[in-house]
Amino acid sequence: MKLETPSKRILTGLILVVVLAGLCIHYTTEYQEHLKYPSYEVILADYPEGEVVNVDGTVLGRDNGMLVIQENQQGQLVTMKVESNTPVELKDQVSVVGVLGANNTIINVERVEVNENWKYLFLLLRSLLVLIFLGYLFQRYWSFDWEAFHFRRR
Repeated sequence: MKLETPSKRILTGLILVVVLAGLCIHYTTEYQEHLKYPSYEVILADYPEGEVVNVDGTVLGRDNGMLVIQENQQGQLVTMKVESNTPVELKDQVSVVGVLGANNTIINVERVEVNENWKYLFLLLRSLLVLIFLGYLFQRYWSFDWEAFHFRRR
């Protein structure tokens, strides 16, 4: 398919954007149905006590040897207590798989994954630097031709 005119390029681009948006909307509405373990949405709606759940959040601290994590679930702050001796620090991101107990408590923890806060900030900084570098390279070697409506190598 030759896209010689700007109108054909714009139409093709719009079709691709609409298809991508449709796929994103489908994923957003259906991903909860295919999780291995229920998450916050099911916990808030049904509270399946005694079932294995997967929750994540930011570490707020420790309370009586239990991790206290918090997550913003659709505008509602949910605080969970997790029975775990995993070494974590404040503001670390954790993902926990365990059995849901009474009063927003996770007992019999099967897995705790910790994403340390400084590593997350380092990842963001590194990504920003690479984005700036790639933008510089793109601007240096390419230009946009408004009449033909496409990029040209300089």
